[in-house]
Amino acid sequence: MAEKPIGVGLIGCGNIGLLHAASLSHIAGDGVLIRPVIAADLNAENREEVASNWKFERLTADPNEVIAHPEVDAVYICTPTFTHRDLIFSVLSAGKHLYSEKPLAPAFETVKEICRAVLSAPIIAQVGFQMRHNAMHAKVKNFAQTGEIGKPIGYLYRDDECWPTTEFSPFASAWRSQRKFSGGGPLIEHSIHGIDLLSWMFGPPVRVAAATRSVFGYDIEDVAALTIEHESGVVGNLITIYGGVEGREESRFETFFEKATIEITWGVMVESEENSFRITRSGEAPENVAFSRILEERLAALGIGLPPFFWNELASRDFFKCIRTGRKASPGFKDGLIAHATVEAAYRSAREKRMVELKELISDFT
Repeated sequence: MAEKPIGVGLIGCGNIGLLHAASLSHIAGDGVLIRPVIAADLNAENREEVASNWKFERLTADPNEVIAHPEVDAVYICTPTFTHRDLIFSVLSAGKHLYSEKPLAPAFETVKEICRAVLSAPIIAQVGFQMRHNAMHAKVKNFAQTGEIGKPIGYLYRDDECWPTTEFSPFASAWRSQRKFSGGGPLIEHSIHGIDLLSWMFGPPVRVAAATRSVFGYDIEDVAALTIEHESGVVGNLITIYGGVEGREESRFETFFEKATIEITWGVMVESEENSFRITRSGEAPENVAFSRILEERLAALGIGLPPFFWNELASRDFFKCIRTGRKASPGFKDGLIAHATVEAAYRSAREKRMVELKELISDFT
């Protein structure tokens, strides 16, 4: 008997919902058995636009209609951060599989509440930390695992982008510059991706020291600078910035191993012009490795022939594979908890002017 397509419901048809719809359409065209059942957004224009990226069978203003739809097997939550909690609990009550965008909630106690509930539910649940699927990041992790260039020692990680609020761009979201809705600035909204990536590569953080600053007049930070110590002994610095330079969104990551140094830079899309990978081995000249080669190697290892437009396409492929096989999703909600705990430790460190241990924040988590 032929496999039945997995019915997909999408809640939130703004920028991230549009990106997911395009990505899902792309992987469906490459043979992944999924079906665009229903999408919801309060804004009718957003609903129509998302249907142009993937032709959903039904559009609605009511997210509960998505969750309750009998043909929906998996729900994507792509709404603003402050709406996630209630939607996630509704998905759990319906027994549907869950893919939730990050951050999970503005407040850390709410994140813990969500994670407790999800981790005890008999569903496949994945968090949208798609940077794990970046081919260059996967290559760095492979070096860290194999020991080919020695043990990882430390790192420098930097994110920066223009303020994603309507004062700077009509395509941005006003809620992102308000703490009660977003939970914070670039650290929780943007660089929680990087924190998950660092945890995935080097093991969970155990303590954090941080400083933050607000320059643009919002009640959240414009910049956060962290020193992170991992359970593995690796130590590193992360700096994240919301600036006023339009059109710039770039991340850079330098990792120092015993026998080599790796420097990578990347942009938003898979084929971004910023993409670069440079490795300097002990006693050798620096080698600039072609991104196309790294991507081809990664896709071949995954058995994928069609290059993705966005890294979240690979994350979604893995999500649906987990639904088919029953394998636990990665990154899951325990990963989300660790990333959020690291962010919370940084905010607490900045307020209290001290190093904060993660065990202070999650010792009560069961």
